Amino acid sequence: MKFRYASPILFLLVCLQLQLASARDWMDATGRHKFEGELIAASPDTVLLRGKPHKLQAYVVKELSQADQTFVKEYIELKQGEIVPEKMHTWMGRDGFSFRGRVIGYGSQVVSVTYELARIRVNQKPISEIDEIYQKMIPKIIAEFDDKSVKSEKDLSAWGRKLLGKEKSFTVDGVMMRLEDGEKIAFPLFLFSDEERIVLEAGWDTWKAKATKEDEQKRESFLAAASAAEYQRNREAEVKTNQQIQLMQLGLMAVNAGVTNVWQVQMVPRSGVRARSMVVVVPAFNSVQASAMAAEKYPGFIPGAIRQMNY
Repeated sequence: MKFRYASPILFLLVCLQLQLASARDWMDATGRHKFEGELIAASPDTVLLRGKPHKLQAYVVKELSQADQTFVKEYIELKQGEIVPEKMHTWMGRDGFSFRGRVIGYGSQVVSVTYELARIRVNQKPISEIDEIYQKMIPKIIAEFDDKSVKSEKDLSAWGRKLLGKEKSFTVDGVMMRLEDGEKIAFPLFLFSDEERIVLEAGWDTWKAKATKEDEQKRESFLAAASAAEYQRNREAEVKTNQQIQLMQLGLMAVNAGVTNVWQVQMVPRSGVRARSMVVVVPAFNSVQASAMAAEKYPGFIPGAIRQMNY
């Protein structure tokens, strides 16, 4: 029997897709419109679903069926009972610099800059004492709103000296980020990379419009935070999938070179483990090693029948 390279990779991708697929049927309040979607995030008045074809869609909770409203309420109560630490994500700046933070919505922040005792102060703090990411942002904010020639720390100091002791303030609108040290800052959308800006600015115009009501602003902030988290989850899943495929390809290369073999191992659940028997595929030099590897990978199972797949 000849071993084919594509089969294990396709099998892996199918398994990953099945793990991600947890969509359910939803219905509007009239009972006339039914649609399918995976619940990504929910607030008391808004749900974010991943519909078809894998697009994020927002719905107002009160416009859903009573059964769906109850489902959302129970989902929120369940989530509130969980103790989940805030997860920081890596974001890319427009100029290639990266930083860690968590999107918590849209917002505005006043940034006041002065030059005292031969150093820049931001909101009364010496610039050296604020978060490192914030330090990198300040010259970019000055360049965007006041002086395009400011590109470095040296340029920033030269700009500050021209203030002659006066304070200059800028209102920064954008995405509110919580940094790793707990500080919250408004990160202007123009500082994000093009790909990430597309994700983050979807509801920006609505949030910023003067006619937007407070509850609508809260909804857009919630959706911005939820969409950002989902974007990062998808990116992490893609990276993980690529790594698994690369590892599998390395294993297949070893098989092709005769360094190792591919084995199919029957796995039987141990006493007390509520699971079905299954078959796993592992690369190993011999059957004993394959059995040991399978047992290590699946501690709740006992290796059974085993056979070599490549010849």
